[in-house]
Amino acid sequence: MKNEDNIEKLFERMQNELDIHEPSAGHQMRFVEKLQQQNKVVTLHTKKRNWIKPLSIAASIAVVIGIAAITLVSAPIQEADLASVSPQMQDTQSFFSSAIQVQLEEIDKISSIETKELVADAMKQLEKLELDYQALKKDLVLSGNDKRVISAMIKNFQNRANLLEEVLQKMNDINEFKLSKNENPIL
Repeated sequence: MKNEDNIEKLFERMQNELDIHEPSAGHQMRFVEKLQQQNKVVTLHTKKRNWIKPLSIAASIAVVIGIAAITLVSAPIQEADLASVSPQMQDTQSFFSSAIQVQLEEIDKISSIETKELVADAMKQLEKLELDYQALKKDLVLSGNDKRVISAMIKNFQNRANLLEEVLQKMNDINEFKLSKNENPIL
């Protein structure tokens, strides 16, 4: 206890003499320079974080994710049509394709100003059916030639053929009406 009392008394006596101020800016660097001038090796450990390693790990991860994303996006999704299922389905696809082509050529031949809107609407519907067929081609691969998908593909061809048949019928009706309207009865 006596030592502690002596220390307290010492601080009380020296209270006004103690240096409680911070050293000036650059004091540590000047001190290190003076020591180096005396040919002593001094290393100064400052608390700088080394960000190179964490940044290189993050950059590597970003590169791997980028490559994976590009690979997944650019990998083509496989698709198959009816012809790839069996020879009978190849015949079915060929039959519908040629029938649809013949109907399109017929529509092109008999189209007129009066049927222009009808043809344009039919082409939009045909385009939608074609997009549906493209999706079915992808589904066929994913489903492993599921009969429901094959049936939907055949139904899609039938819908296209029926649509074009209806358009041809309406165009013929319009053209017949136009001819009968322009005819003058002789009697």
